[in-house]
Amino acid sequence: MKVQVFSFVAAALIGLASVSAHAASVRPDLLGSPVTVESAERAIALNDGTRYINVQYGETVRFDVNGRSFAVKFNGIRGAFDLNDLAPAGVLNHTIRAYVSPSPLDERGL
Repeated sequence: MKVQVFSFVAAALIGLASVSAHAASVRPDLLGSPVTVESAERAIALNDGTRYINVQYGETVRFDVNGRSFAVKFNGIRGAFDLNDLAPAGVLNHTIRAYVSPSPLDERGL
């Protein structure tokens, strides 16, 4: 019985490790594209209390954080991911989730 429990636990841990490795390997270019801050259509101020942002597919947004700015065109996957994966290194000091909704102008029909 102990061998079966150990085998199950070992298999579960290996499965969790592979899921984490896959999640960490998402290419940023599949999430969106860094763009110049001048090309942004709107701005969102981020602070220590910001836990998530909502954007639409195709939207270009400038993010203002502690006197620094970066911009992203959300032309990758829809759904949710960590904005930290697209932010320049060192700009965000905590995890912020980006929720990307379909755009009414999106003709892909997905």
